[in-house]
Amino acid sequence: MRALLLLSVLVLVSLPFSAASPVPTIEIKIDQASQRVNASNTNQSVVFTGSVTITKSAYLSATVTLAGTVDKGWNSSVSPATMTFTSTAPQTFTCTVTVPGGTPGATDAQLTVDGTVVSGIFQDAGTATSMITIVGTLPPPANQTGNGTGGTKPGGGSNTTVIPTGLGSTPVSDVIFGFSYLQWTIIGVVAVVVLVTALAVVKVRRRKNAPLTVESAEDR
Repeated sequence: MRALLLLSVLVLVSLPFSAASPVPTIEIKIDQASQRVNASNTNQSVVFTGSVTITKSAYLSATVTLAGTVDKGWNSSVSPATMTFTSTAPQTFTCTVTVPGGTPGATDAQLTVDGTVVSGIFQDAGTATSMITIVGTLPPPANQTGNGTGGTKPGGGSNTTVIPTGLGSTPVSDVIFGFSYLQWTIIGVVAVVVLVTALAVVKVRRRKNAPLTVESAEDR
């Protein structure tokens, strides 16, 4: 009787281990090996799909945690980020990557989805990768047309008016009667010098032409 009871206990204890190993395993798969995206000046979202398959003990549940990263530092998110397994049936997920606007063509980025499965006191980790390739060339900004003269300018779209120029590179607004302020200053200085010189010459001539005055003896 005691031997039969002991045998029954041993069978019950060994059942969980005989049904499956208590140490879980995880396998992550991304459906798209790579995706191509045209170069753009605006942010773009690239969606990947995938699945998670695990093995675990039939008597224990398992929790899987997923996270996505891109080697270029781009933002990525996985949904759902956490899965609960009560069986070994695969579960699906999506991973969305944001490609920043302005990323040039011929750029390659690697997406990595990491996962961890925990069941009881045991755990395992897995990973899967895929590629994103930017193709083509960046188009010109949408608000820039023509050669820019009298048209729409990027960054605010304000028009630029070309101011005609007068002598040299002096704007018309700085020209008076065909001469710039600097030229008028030079003319003024020359005029003053000429006027002073003329006055000095006239004064000298007047002195030379003045009659001589002879003092008489009486005046002395």
